[in-house]
Amino acid sequence: MLATHGRLRELLKFKQTIDYPVLAAQVIGGDPTGWFKSIIIDKGKQAGLKLDMPVVNASGVVGTIASVSPDYAKVLLIIDQNSAVDCLVQRSRDRGMVKGLSTEICKLDYMVKASDVAIGDIVVTSGLGGVFPKGLPVGRVLSIKEVSGGLFWDVEISPHVDCSRLEEVLVILKENR
Repeated sequence: MLATHGRLRELLKFKQTIDYPVLAAQVIGGDPTGWFKSIIIDKGKQAGLKLDMPVVNASGVVGTIASVSPDYAKVLLIIDQNSAVDCLVQRSRDRGMVKGLSTEICKLDYMVKASDVAIGDIVVTSGLGGVFPKGLPVGRVLSIKEVSGGLFWDVEISPHVDCSRLEEVLVILKENR
């Protein structure tokens, strides 16, 4: 009970930092097929949810609404290979695209070799792409490798959100433009 209270308090604090209306939802399941890294939440069309709405928790970006039914919705997690989030390295403001790789690692693609990116840098949403508001935490840079003959760095990040422990999330009621 104490752990739930703490999680909800953190979620409430985080809610106050977002300039959009949000809707709290509980995680009620995972992807039964195992093909996608997704969760099922207990809110749907009747609560005003629509496709591609951003989903977050107190730690940062969780994913986006992938399908909506009247009473529940499926959220494609940021760790899924089909997920892509336009991001910035917080310190240098260099842009890249975070894509899912595994349960504990995402790739930060399209970081040109002229980019100023370092291990430990925080990666946040860019606000571009019309899905996520700008400045939401996504992850931290774990490794940077040079790809011989390539234009881009091979950058891996650790997501801020532990997708294996999700119980409550916030859906940002923001429609894509």
